[in-house]
Amino acid sequence: MNSGPTTPPFRTSVTTLPAFRPPPTEADAVPDGRGMRRLHLNEGPFAPSPRVVQAIQAAAGEVHRYPDPRCRKLAAAVAGRIGVAAERLVFGNGSEEILSLLLAMTLQPGAHAVLPVPSFPRYLAGARFAGADIAAVPVRADGANDVDAMLAAVTPETRIVVVATPNNPTGAMLPADTLVRLARDMPAQALLMIDEAYYEFARHAGGPDVLAILKDCRAPWAVLRTFSKAYGLAGLRVGYAICGDAAVAEAINRVRGVFNVDSLAQVAALAALDDPAHTQGLLDDGARQRQRLSDGFARAGCAPLPSVANFIAARMPVPSAEAVKAFAQRGIMIGAVGAAPFDNHVRVTIGTGEDTDAVLAALGEIVKR
Repeated sequence: MNSGPTTPPFRTSVTTLPAFRPPPTEADAVPDGRGMRRLHLNEGPFAPSPRVVQAIQAAAGEVHRYPDPRCRKLAAAVAGRIGVAAERLVFGNGSEEILSLLLAMTLQPGAHAVLPVPSFPRYLAGARFAGADIAAVPVRADGANDVDAMLAAVTPETRIVVVATPNNPTGAMLPADTLVRLARDMPAQALLMIDEAYYEFARHAGGPDVLAILKDCRAPWAVLRTFSKAYGLAGLRVGYAICGDAAVAEAINRVRGVFNVDSLAQVAALAALDDPAHTQGLLDDGARQRQRLSDGFARAGCAPLPSVANFIAARMPVPSAEAVKAFAQRGIMIGAVGAAPFDNHVRVTIGTGEDTDAVLAALGEIVKR
């Protein structure tokens, strides 16, 4: 019989990943968890549509049943709005689940991935877990993905190219001509994954129609979107992939969990789609507050990056970790961009008008110190 500690039989790529550090909550910021403004997670500042709440209440009595594994009602509603066949849609526990699956499906030791940095941390973590070789391509000075550099980084072993538009944590989106070049020059042996988690905000700001551009892409592709941001459903975790063809969708279906989107999340997302006026109001207000924040940081000499998302990033006169702490001391939770050359940049989620007032007041105190 064995005695003493043993080494878990985990893959080397697991043990070499950074330690799990979840984003802080109010309780982490202050002992009693009260009085903090949550502007660090890119959530929506307002409750979802009343129709969402009503739909959840009506469906609550059926949670003893497993949900529809194909999300058929939701798929039909989304398909009708974006003009693709429902069989090309795959839903997940947030778009993060689907992007993790795509990385795992395409990568293994010896395979190669092209990723933007800084960007959503799961890209890099998923590629490292797969044991793949990685080309981490710095974003441009304005915070947008450097598509030309990413295409130049492609090798014969490249199996996935990940592009984020708008990019998190910097906020910039890609213009139509750059997306056209990306679709035209993508090698056929690699999957193109475009993360559009902030799709609704980008379109509201006049951004290009990515799906229309990808119709001419010869490579397999998947575009990821989510209900977490513009629809106010972050706590329910509903995301989806729009796939270039049914073969890509079927491949994801083969590896995902059978009941990966719970029943309340499905009815909530369907109800959110059914109230476009509510969503439009959130987008309109978000654009106003984003402009106020951007103008305020610019007046303070903090050089905000161009953003069309539900957050802005801006350069502070102190290291980002110090700035995050200074805002927390004033009851405001924000994030740090962190990676060079954005070491001094912070990311602030768009909140209510009162949140914007508080951020700008705190900024004035911090910059004047």
